[in-house]
Amino acid sequence: MFVTTSFHPGIKELHEARSLASSLGVPFIQRERDSLVDLFARTGKKQVIIVTKKGWRYEDQKGDQFFFHPNMSALRIKHMMKGEPDALVASSSMEPGDQVLDCTLGMGADAIVSSFAVGEEGKVVALESQPVIAALVKQGLKTYMTNRKELNRAMRAIEVVQADYRFYLRQCPDRSFDIVYFDPMFRETVQSSAAMQMLKPIANPEPLDEDSVREAVRVAKKAVLLKERPKSGEFERLGFEIVKEASNYAWGVIRKKEGRDES
Repeated sequence: MFVTTSFHPGIKELHEARSLASSLGVPFIQRERDSLVDLFARTGKKQVIIVTKKGWRYEDQKGDQFFFHPNMSALRIKHMMKGEPDALVASSSMEPGDQVLDCTLGMGADAIVSSFAVGEEGKVVALESQPVIAALVKQGLKTYMTNRKELNRAMRAIEVVQADYRFYLRQCPDRSFDIVYFDPMFRETVQSSAAMQMLKPIANPEPLDEDSVREAVRVAKKAVLLKERPKSGEFERLGFEIVKEASNYAWGVIRKKEGRDES
């Protein structure tokens, strides 16, 4: 992999590209007048991150792309502002002021909705194990502008940490978050979801493990939440009770009461 810019970059884009390349430990390549095809051939690399005035974009030699966009979070927040329930918020009993640990940031939509739900008094810490996804989504959450101040505030308030939840959870004190949330990559992604198809080539494919669930139960005060395929068998394997089911996915929960789990 390498980092480059769009044609005719400004000082800001050049600085961002060099800093990003340094943080990822990959080369920065001057774009000059070369096409991406030329750059792939010249460097022998198969993936690139392109820093532009409009944002950062990952692209590979096959043309697969990944870039940040709030996606369905904008519509979900719009519905919540009308008093309509959101499945994630309702399933976890999320409230204003809650501290939420999102263990699988991905595209960031659920973290954004959670950030809106917990409000200014709450906090969302979002983990992402894959460095490229973490870098692009973190930058997008900081810089993507909409005409809705509630959505902008929710994005800016999220703390993104590039870390594997398997190790991060072990370092967390008991009951240090109200809610711990997992949304691992489905073995079979939803074909109708362009966002998921865009994410899949660079996402972490590892399934959720029992040790991490036990750590999450220790860390959570209120609930541990899992989003998975309804017939995946993961809810039963990991001890979650399905509380809401849709056609393509379901929500499972392990609720906490007085420090003890009641799955």
